Amino acid sequence: MKKYMRYPIIPITFFYVNGIFFSDQVFSLFTSELIWGFLVFFFFIYLTGFFKSKIVQISNYLKFISTIGVYFIFFFIGTLSFQENKIENKIITSEYHLGVLTIDEVLKSNTIQNRYLAEFTTIDNIQQRILIYQNLEEKTLKVGERLEVPLFIEAVPNAKNPHQFDYSKYLANKQIFIQAKLSNNFTKLKPANGFQFQLLYFRDTLINSFKNHHFSKEVNGVVNALLFGQRTDLSEKIQSDYRNAGVMHILAISGMHIGILYWIMNLVFRSFIRSKNIRFITVILILACFAIITGLSGSVVRAVLMFAIVGSGMMFKRKTSTINVLALSLLLILIFKPSFLFDIGLQLSYLAVFSIVYLYPIIRPFFQSRYLVIKYFLELIGISIVAQIGILPLAVYYFGQIPLLFLLGNLIVIPVLTFVLIALVLLLILNFVWNALSVFLGKGIVFLIDFVNDSIGWIASQTDFIITNIKLNGLQCVLFLGLIFMIAYAIKQYSYRKIVVIFVLIIGIQISYFYEFSKLKANNEFQILYDYNSLTIAKINQTKMLVLSDDSLVNSKKFLVDLERELEINEIDLKNITNFFIVDGLTFLVVDSLGVAEITTSVDVLILKNNPKFNLERYVLNHKPKLVVMHPKNYNSNVLFWTETCIKNNIPFHNMREKGYADLSF
Repeated sequence: MKKYMRYPIIPITFFYVNGIFFSDQVFSLFTSELIWGFLVFFFFIYLTGFFKSKIVQISNYLKFISTIGVYFIFFFIGTLSFQENKIENKIITSEYHLGVLTIDEVLKSNTIQNRYLAEFTTIDNIQQRILIYQNLEEKTLKVGERLEVPLFIEAVPNAKNPHQFDYSKYLANKQIFIQAKLSNNFTKLKPANGFQFQLLYFRDTLINSFKNHHFSKEVNGVVNALLFGQRTDLSEKIQSDYRNAGVMHILAISGMHIGILYWIMNLVFRSFIRSKNIRFITVILILACFAIITGLSGSVVRAVLMFAIVGSGMMFKRKTSTINVLALSLLLILIFKPSFLFDIGLQLSYLAVFSIVYLYPIIRPFFQSRYLVIKYFLELIGISIVAQIGILPLAVYYFGQIPLLFLLGNLIVIPVLTFVLIALVLLLILNFVWNALSVFLGKGIVFLIDFVNDSIGWIASQTDFIITNIKLNGLQCVLFLGLIFMIAYAIKQYSYRKIVVIFVLIIGIQISYFYEFSKLKANNEFQILYDYNSLTIAKINQTKMLVLSDDSLVNSKKFLVDLERELEINEIDLKNITNFFIVDGLTFLVVDSLGVAEITTSVDVLILKNNPKFNLERYVLNHKPKLVVMHPKNYNSNVLFWTETCIKNNIPFHNMREKGYADLSF
């Protein structure tokens, strides 16, 4: 480990990263003046140690204090950097705003709408990134298009159900807080003309050059993902198959893709650029443009930066440590964009590379052969194993599953798609210079991609080898990561202290599981879940769940599957819902479009669904329910009228369209 710590970039990056995390999680508890105070205090400690070392022989204790001072300076710089770069919504929501919309990115469409990320500039010159929806039957917009348009701005809604993926938090990490639906009432303006948009127009030209091949949707999706990092054309089946086979990483532009492009360009430029330094700078500049073309994803930026740093070291004849280069590239990325720390792709990319660099040397002797082909596949197996081990806790934390056949998937995908990627670069050039030959070679590429897709589809269909619905919280994820790398550290350099740390981590993991188990024992939740097309109520007691619904297929819906996984439910009792029922001492009345005869019974919870013709005011005056719940499948006009009625009569109410699920634990 000492060789990795020769330069302080690793602890500096570590403290800077923790400063960003601290700023995101608990900054609101501290004033910025207090943070600045800490920064000045630790800077003073560092200066004290620095100047004393110039006058007298500095003691080890003072040297230690001075070093800690430097690290905490970077901790608080990270804290302030995140706050300074943090963007908050400045556009008033629930109002119409006139402005200019510039399309930045075309997202994958859902079943009913096209989706875009865009820059919206109001007539008051307020700029904000925004999520745009458009009816699926409308003409798809392109990157760089500019529209003068009135938009009804809304806040991106929070998750509607408990323990559900919160898309609003995901977008908030990308500093997007508002959304709007695009109508036909707009005026087209001159397209955006900046350098970034020129590169994106060039990307569209390259993508369109493959149209003469008439690829199938599946093949075209893989081609665009491999070459341009565009996964919007990937079908749901292809994405699901690659994910369940544990090889989704191959469809994300990463170090392997950058390495192949670096090798190809070096090979091409060698014949007419003699100077190694000029050739290196040229290649890096082209790769930087490529990173912009592919959308500046975390894995691409990381790979390009690492190639640039390593190459720069070679230019100046300086030896570089891969882990130090990894830390420096992460520090540079986070200095310019601190919020990138919360990008899942960046986290997985850095952790995978660190795992390969740190763990693979331990098992390398077991994956060697004097035969080149055998050696290639053995090393591929070894690298796949250590990468999967290294990212396993984080992958389980985010995705909740472990694909056991990932080795088989990598053995098929990586060799074939590496060759396909090289062939696609050649094919891209031929598209512009020799169309007949490009079409001929394209048929061979189609065969290879279809072979890979079919193979991955077969692997993904082996559901017995996919462990799903695994729950891992943030603390457990960190403890497991610490355990993996501490075991590796102990194998490299055995000592008694490292063994003690390993046992402490194991005990910490056990304690966290005991704590989670005790929470499950005390679990007692009662909720009306958000489901637009049906009514679903869940009563949870420890690890048992009673589900009442008017949908017989509700147990396969994602919001209920998520709830089942997060609360570790092992027994579900599914019952059909009726208009009147009693659960856990609470009486319920459901009034829907079919109507109910004269109601003379008082109930605790009144649920209004499907726009019933119902005199709410008379009912609440006579029966005083504890809660009126307005199901999302109601007209806005009805909801507004019922809301006014409840406020007027001082009756608690819950609008599910606005607030999501209703908690009944009163």
